[in-house]
Amino acid sequence: MSERKAIYYGQVELIPGIVCDGYILDDDTAVMSERGTADLLGMKHASLQSVAVNWPPKTLNSFIDNDFSVAVKSVEVIADNNPHKGRRINVYDTSFIESFIRGYALAFANETLRPNQKHIGKRCSILACALIKTVLDTAIKQACGLSPNIQQTAQKNYIDAVKLIKEFGFTCTAGDDIAIKKDITQFLNVPESTLNSFLRKHKSDIQPIRLNSTTIRSFGGKASRMNGYHLDDVTKRLCHWH
Repeated sequence: MSERKAIYYGQVELIPGIVCDGYILDDDTAVMSERGTADLLGMKHASLQSVAVNWPPKTLNSFIDNDFSVAVKSVEVIADNNPHKGRRINVYDTSFIESFIRGYALAFANETLRPNQKHIGKRCSILACALIKTVLDTAIKQACGLSPNIQQTAQKNYIDAVKLIKEFGFTCTAGDDIAIKKDITQFLNVPESTLNSFLRKHKSDIQPIRLNSTTIRSFGGKASRMNGYHLDDVTKRLCHWH
C-alpha cells in the first residue's frame, strides 16, 4: 500500500487558546498531528504515545469497541503552507480521536478512571458536550442557508460547557463565581506548590481577586490576606492544564 501524504494543512482551534495542527491526507482522511491531538485531549505528548501503543487502557475496556485498533500513521507533509513540508510526522485520524473522547468520557461518568486519568476524563466530557452542540448548531444554521464559523461556534460551546465542572464537583468557596486555591487543589488533587507554579506561569491570563476580611471570615478562613479567582478564568485554565 502506498504511503499516505498530507496534502492540506490548517490550524484547528476548537478550545480557546489550544491551537492544533490539522491535515487532510491524499485519501481524504482528516487527521491531527500527534502533538495537536495530545493538546486537544489535555495530555502530555509522551502520555498519548504510551496510551496509543497500549490501546485501549484497561479502565476503558467496557466503554469502547474492543475490535477497534490504533495504528499511528506516519505521513509525509507536502502541503505548501506547512512549515514542516517535506518531513514525516505522526498523526491520528478522527476515528481514534472520537473513540478516545467517547471512551474516557464514559469511563469518567462511571467513575472507573484512575486518579491520574481523571483530568483526561473531565476534558473529554467537556469536549463531547461542546462538539455535539457545535454539530447541532452548525447543521441547523446551514439548513437555514447560513454559513456559520464552525471553529468559533465550537470555542463558544466549549466555554459554555466548561461550566459543567460544577457538576463534576467543583465548588467556589468565596461566592458563586469566586474560587480559592483550596477549591482548585482539591478538585485537581494536586499540591498547592504545583498550583502556585501554574498560576505564576499564567499570571497574565488569571488575575487574582483580593478578598476582603469579611469574605474570608464568611467561609471560616483565618488568614489576614487571601486571593480568589473568577470561575471563568479558572475553568478556561483548568481545562488547558495537562
